[in-house]
Amino acid sequence: MNRIDAAPLGLLQFTLANPWGGHRRKERWSRQAKLCRRIRGSQFERSHVMRSASTNPLTFRFAICVAFLALFAGGCGAPAPAPTAVPSSPAPVAATAAESNATDAPTEFPLTVTDSLGRKVSFPRPPRRIISIAPKNTELLFAIGAGDHVVGVTSYCNYPPAARTRPQVGGFAAKSLSLEKIVDLEPDLVVTGDEIHAAIIEELDRLGIASLALGGQSFDELYAELTQLGQISGYASEANRLVDELKGRVDAIVRSVQTIPAGQRVTVFYQTWDQPLMAAGPASFAGRMIDICGGNNIIQDTEAKYPQISQEILLDRNPDVIFGPTMTTSHLDPEKISAQPGWSGIAAVRNKRIYLIDGDLISRCGPRLVDALEIMAHLLYPDHFQKPATRPAAEAKLQEPSS
Repeated sequence: MNRIDAAPLGLLQFTLANPWGGHRRKERWSRQAKLCRRIRGSQFERSHVMRSASTNPLTFRFAICVAFLALFAGGCGAPAPAPTAVPSSPAPVAATAAESNATDAPTEFPLTVTDSLGRKVSFPRPPRRIISIAPKNTELLFAIGAGDHVVGVTSYCNYPPAARTRPQVGGFAAKSLSLEKIVDLEPDLVVTGDEIHAAIIEELDRLGIASLALGGQSFDELYAELTQLGQISGYASEANRLVDELKGRVDAIVRSVQTIPAGQRVTVFYQTWDQPLMAAGPASFAGRMIDICGGNNIIQDTEAKYPQISQEILLDRNPDVIFGPTMTTSHLDPEKISAQPGWSGIAAVRNKRIYLIDGDLISRCGPRLVDALEIMAHLLYPDHFQKPATRPAAEAKLQEPSS
């Protein structure tokens, strides 16, 4: 039956993007011991799902989702008022940035902003000790010039190279997150994801540590988050210049695509998972990027970001091009695909148009998402788009099959 089934919510986006991290300065321990004792015994110390699932890679990734949903369902400890964040009705970051009417003029403090969870967060002054617990947020901070103020990251914050020199406050698993290490680094601000970090945000509120949730899911929200971080950190002019540059590069692709006749547009399948076979739907990062680049995504009849599909659907829709991210599609190569029953007849396989794009570029809503867009445009229409030059801020990695 040619039916598209929704996969577990956000599986691929979740597994690709969001992690956590650690460091201790002993001379600060006496001041922080009381706070750290409140942390012990919290929900972050009670997860054993990861251990039992680690023997099977696919089961392991599914278990990650289950573990996080279970761990983040409730709070821990006695509630106390948070000094810097007041919950309110959810509002997209993009709307917040539009309301702020950012210019190159210095930001006036105190400043109150609305994060992607709809929380009002106040800043008496620009934060000067910032911890990022999501890789894309780390990239945003360094990209606007605030990297010198980043004092803690996660083990998955691998770009830019300078981020790897910062103390880490944990890894990917919930159990590896160390609130003690976060407290010990004495941050003015912890930049988090959105719903995925809801329980962490609650703990930070109870400890009196300011947090800002950023959960951008589009280019517009990327621009808004850069603008907002620039205002908060005191790097507004740098952020505005970067936003202008990124917008200009995206607009250049859009203008060029408009010159490609409809009859020359290629069909595209973006594979996000091997077993079960999963694709990027129209609402996903990759799906929207395919549209911007003038490709016709063969997976349109679903609201799921990453739907599970049957092999029959793929064979029937016969894409001209197959894409995949390097991080999750280790089996996505011409030899292995051609060996699968029926796949040798797919146009993308016959014409050797199977491409891998660096998973960090295409799965993080950060500045390098535009690099991934330029790579995709070139691969879809090499006669219209030159191969992108390697940018110092991107180091885009492209894997193409040999001819």
